[in-house]
Amino acid sequence: MFGNNRKTIGVFISQVNEEYQDSLSRGIIKKAQELNYNTAFFTNFGGLGQSAYDMGEAYIAELPNYEELEGIIVTPDVIILPELMEQYIKKIKSRCHCPVVSVRRETKDFYNVLIDDNKVLDEIIRHFITKHGFTRINFLSGPKGYPDSDRRLENYKKVLTEYNLPVEEGRIYYGDLWRMAGIDAVNQWLNSDLERPQAIICANDLMAITVCRALAERGIVVPDHIAVTGCDDLEDAAEFSPSITTARMPVYEMGMEAVEKIHKHNIGIEQPKYSYMNTITTYRASCGCKRNWYHESNDRRRNHIITREALQREISSNAFMSTDLTGLSSLEEIVDKIRIYIYENANFSSFYMCLRTDWDLYQEELADINMADDDEFMMEVGVKNRVIYTKIKCAKKDLIPTILAEDEPKAYYFAVLHHQQHGFGYVGISFNKIQTYMKTFQAWLINVSNALENIRIHGELNRLVYKLEDMSIRDDLTGLYNRRVLNTVGKKYLKQCVVEQVELMVFTADMDKLKYINDKFGHYSGDIALKEVANALVKAADDDEICIRLGGDEFMAIGMDYDEVKMSKFINRFVNELNSFNERNECDFGVYVSYGYKLISPSQETTIESCLSFADALMYQQKYEKASKSIKANLMI
Repeated sequence: MFGNNRKTIGVFISQVNEEYQDSLSRGIIKKAQELNYNTAFFTNFGGLGQSAYDMGEAYIAELPNYEELEGIIVTPDVIILPELMEQYIKKIKSRCHCPVVSVRRETKDFYNVLIDDNKVLDEIIRHFITKHGFTRINFLSGPKGYPDSDRRLENYKKVLTEYNLPVEEGRIYYGDLWRMAGIDAVNQWLNSDLERPQAIICANDLMAITVCRALAERGIVVPDHIAVTGCDDLEDAAEFSPSITTARMPVYEMGMEAVEKIHKHNIGIEQPKYSYMNTITTYRASCGCKRNWYHESNDRRRNHIITREALQREISSNAFMSTDLTGLSSLEEIVDKIRIYIYENANFSSFYMCLRTDWDLYQEELADINMADDDEFMMEVGVKNRVIYTKIKCAKKDLIPTILAEDEPKAYYFAVLHHQQHGFGYVGISFNKIQTYMKTFQAWLINVSNALENIRIHGELNRLVYKLEDMSIRDDLTGLYNRRVLNTVGKKYLKQCVVEQVELMVFTADMDKLKYINDKFGHYSGDIALKEVANALVKAADDDEICIRLGGDEFMAIGMDYDEVKMSKFINRFVNELNSFNERNECDFGVYVSYGYKLISPSQETTIESCLSFADALMYQQKYEKASKSIKANLMI
């Protein structure tokens, strides 16, 4: 994979631009490069209730070439889409022959790198009881059924029991590990009959920050009135006021340990199935300790400010990008714009946008999205070391074009391009240094995907307009053009013959005894006869001739650059096709026509109508001659 003859570790992760995922990814890349492995991150977003969008994000499970991976790292606790995790597990078990490591959530069939959730909050809870003397401690848990949340809750209950403190269900609230849960928890607790808590322990920092805000809105000061703590040590936890006391996960180290377990397995070193990492408690202002933390963390604060400034620049750039991509009508225009925005991100080492060969086909329901490893994509735009590449074929199993392979171990991030449930392809990105996506990359992907969808719709509208226009100049029965085409394509052919000084061919045919067929065999048989004449015209035309049903039983053909030899061949093909139909005896009637033609060297004054009159005259002459012969034959009898 990646064409550099190195083993590749696949990482299945979501929301890779979030802080936890970013730190984990850095640890994975660092250790993988030390051990000479490539890393392929398969990332997705979603999980916020947009079902059609989530369906598109789930296509990421189709992208990896599972058989070629030499190790896999899965992150079940951040893969929000349950169906995606199910797909990953199913494909891993059926297609993989490599070690698999689950990070932070136990998966029985795999190696595991875990935090001991039975002890994560142990030090914080004991600190409240022994250092601050609190006896009324509430707990904002994660959802029921989440193993890590359940264990942290059990940890809370166990420590309270050790100190002979009551475990009151009214002091426990089951949140969702997102921001809004803190508001509901505070409302419930402060409106309950229980005495106000002295402290609130939250299962993560996001909920802790929301709890602090909800308390502030009620005039309750943290930590003076109620102390609050979190878990995970996010950047926002340190910068929030008051700064949040929390337990830091050794996330970077967990990433390194996951790669180490894969490597040991691959070289035959026995190791335990489980690795447990210890958390580090960081005391700050929200529990009443280290109120001057804000001043003690200047370096971290300075970095946080720089990150926020970069985020604002990215948001602004994405807004301009969205405007730039609006209204584009071709893939080439999109590619030109993407080049600009790739160059603006100086951290990209390589960027590849690969689209399915049928990405722009429009269909109401998406066809089977399953992709074979040898499916071919087209790299529409690529950048490698600031050099632009376009239109390179790429097999899905390789992920990036093999001709652009690089010698050193590479780390690529892959994400799907899609609009709702319609998949277009994917992007692959590597960076100049160990880092993950820019913070707003989901918006970046959506901008590109929306632009592709606009082009897909634009193409479909053009096809519909063309179809409607074509229907307006087509004969419903035979599929030939109707006489309206004479005012458009017919005049175009005439004008072209004048410019090129070649002869225009006008051929007319009139079916014999159509009324007899209709009367004796029915109109259905008459339709068969008319369609056979049309078929014979189409078979005779092999050089862009226009075949027309003028109406009723009258037909016409127009061609350019004709002479008598070419005309003779056209007529022979036409007559032979009719004779063949008649000889097959498939119907109780024969199909016969009278025809005429005229080869004209047109001038600027020549009209289609005059050309048609010449051919018609010869056709009617043949019809008259046929009728005369028939009368003479009858008189002789």
